[in-house]
This record gives sequence, structure tokens and C-alpha cells, in this order.
Amino acid sequence: MDMKKKLDEAYLPDKNTKAEKVAVALSGGIDSFVMAYLLKIQKYELFGITAVTGWEDFQGDEKSALSCVVDAPKLARIKEFCHQLNIPHFSVKVSGEFKEEVVENWMIARTTGTLPTQCWSCHEMRMKALYEKAKSMGAKHMATGHYAKLFNNESHGTTFVHSSNDELFDQSALLARLPQEVLKILMLPLSDLQKKEVEKLAENFGLDGNTKALQMHQCFPWNAPEINYILTHIPPRFFKPGEILHAADDSGVSEHEGIIPHVYGEPLATKDGAKPKEDQVFVNYAFKERKIYVSDPGFFKREKIILTDCKVCEETPWHEPLHGSLKISDEHSVDCWVHPKTLNTVFVEWDGAESIKEGAIVAIFRKKGKNSKIYLTGKVKYLSLEKIEEVTDGEKKHVKVDYASDF
Repeated sequence: MDMKKKLDEAYLPDKNTKAEKVAVALSGGIDSFVMAYLLKIQKYELFGITAVTGWEDFQGDEKSALSCVVDAPKLARIKEFCHQLNIPHFSVKVSGEFKEEVVENWMIARTTGTLPTQCWSCHEMRMKALYEKAKSMGAKHMATGHYAKLFNNESHGTTFVHSSNDELFDQSALLARLPQEVLKILMLPLSDLQKKEVEKLAENFGLDGNTKALQMHQCFPWNAPEINYILTHIPPRFFKPGEILHAADDSGVSEHEGIIPHVYGEPLATKDGAKPKEDQVFVNYAFKERKIYVSDPGFFKREKIILTDCKVCEETPWHEPLHGSLKISDEHSVDCWVHPKTLNTVFVEWDGAESIKEGAIVAIFRKKGKNSKIYLTGKVKYLSLEKIEEVTDGEKKHVKVDYASDF
């Protein structure tokens, strides 16, 4: 790998840019440390900012419940790093926003039996807070350690997102959910690098930080302190017992003691103290009747879905169906057809059933692989297959789009 060439060609400032302040968003991880170090040696005028999330009334070890929490030791390491770089550092406390936009939404998902997406809402909340802090401090740019690429369309005045050079650690979908005002000031010094190259740079620079790869939605593990918090913040009706039924035929399986301990998509134990069964997965919850439905994991295999609450790139074609690549997981994508239905909803179909959970947020790229433009991101919604009207185009069937009413 020609790392020197990559670094020589990346973000070399001209005279005007050198005079502009750049806020570097520091999380305490190796990626953000390397990002800041690269900009420092390229002679940008920098200052550091960190969003400090918190759960102030949480009785227990925050670090055990929040995998990416910036605790006192981590904040001290960030400040020491900024001292070594000879740049100022500022903290942005977002405890109230974190509780309202992340914790409470997670609790709603748990009490309604839907899929929690706390990492998406947490990322958007923190990035907006950092953006506001950067602007208030007079920064013209804000740099982060994301693995993604940004491109500006000067004629449209918009910024759109591409996947990075590292498919496994790519974070472009997270950025694609951000508003244009944030994207327009972002700098991504790691956009042309892969994770292994960043780790090598960290070793060469002598940087010490968190190298642990955080997995999406690993916050809020089910443990005793978390249970105590929930017991004091959720009405008793959510702890009332109900039936566990099989989704295929409504046949009785067992009973539950309340919805709270059970998570959508996970194997469910049908008896108190029993080991969860892999062929009895939580697939639905009837809120009013307090009925949990289980099925085998094949329930999540779909060939057609709806994406709602879509964030769409302004350059995405919207007048006809388009072909793209649906990224289902970090390691798996599938070719798909996208049929626009309304301004923020699309119908997506592909060949062969793939496991995808309702409520998950996914991205559709122009093509599979590196440096691919994101068409849109959206939240998965299952649909009733009998309501779909299809038309045949050669040997391929597609959903029928009514241009008179669907646009």
C-alpha cells in the first residue's frame, strides 16, 4: 500500500485554508487521534471538541451499559492528547439530549417490542451537537475519524456521501443520515485509508487510544443496574404477563412475565430460567393484548420490503425505478431494484430471500464495493405481499408503479 502517496495528496491546505479554524471531533479512539494528528502535521489551525454523553440518574457503572461512553478517564486521555498536540480542547455536555433522544427512544422500543436503533439516533444527536459547538467557536470546518468519502456538487450546492476504501469498517451510511448543513463543513482525513493503515499510522505516531471496534447496538446490555433503572421509569402495565404464541398459526407456546426482558429478533426462552431456543425467535408483539409471537429465524427472510423515513441524496434519480445495492450487513450486500413511492418512501425488491429485520436502518448504494455513492438510507418496514401488484418485464417481475398516485 502506498500510504505516503495517500497522505501527500490528502487535505494539503492552501494559504486561505491554513488561516481557517478546524474543529477536530475527538472520541478517544485511535481513529480520531490519527485524524487529528494528520491535520496537525499538515499545519491546520486546530482545536478539539468532544461530545460527553451521560446518564446522570443511572445507578450503576455507565461504562457497563454504554459501550462508547466518554467517562472521566477517557476524557482525561483526550485532553492529554490535545495538550501534546498543543491545541485547545472543549467539551460539549449532551446528557439531556442523550436521555431524551437515545435512552427514551430505546425504552420505547423495548416496551413496544420493536427493534431498537439507538446508535443511529445517538450518532445524529452527537454530530449535531458537535456541529453547533464548532460553528459557535468560529470553525469553518469540522474533521472526524469516519471511514467515508464526501463530494460536493458546486452547481447544486449539496454534499453527497460515498462509501470508503474499507468495506468492513465503512461508516458512510451513518453520515448519509445527517443534514446538509453538517455535511458541508465536514472533513474526513481517513477517507482514503483502511483501518489497518490507520492502526499502522497510530503505531508509527506513538498514539495510545481505544482500538476496540465498537459493534452497532451493543449498548444497554441486560444487567442488574439496567433492570433497576427500568423498574423506576416504566409504568407497571409493561410488566404484566401475557401469552407466547407461534406466529404461523396462533398456537399457544408458553407465557411471559412481561415484555421488558425480551428483545425483538432474539431467541426467546419459553419457560422461566430456561435456555432460549434458537428456533423460537421473537418476531412480533401485540401491544394491546400483550401477546408475544415467536417463529423460526426464517421469518425474517424477505425478497421485498418498504423503506420509510428515507434520507435521499439530492442527485438520486427519483422519476423511475433504479438499480442499486442494498447493504444488509457490514459483510453482505445484495443487488436490488428501488421503486420510489412518495418523497420519503421506497419499495425495494431483490432476487432470493435475505434475512432483514423490520425497523433496521439500511443503505442503498449505486453499486457494491468501495467508493460507491449512497442513493438513500431508510427504515425497513415489512409489507403484506398480497397487496403487491406485479408486472412482467421480459423474464423479470417488478412491482407495478402507479405514476398517477405514487408520486
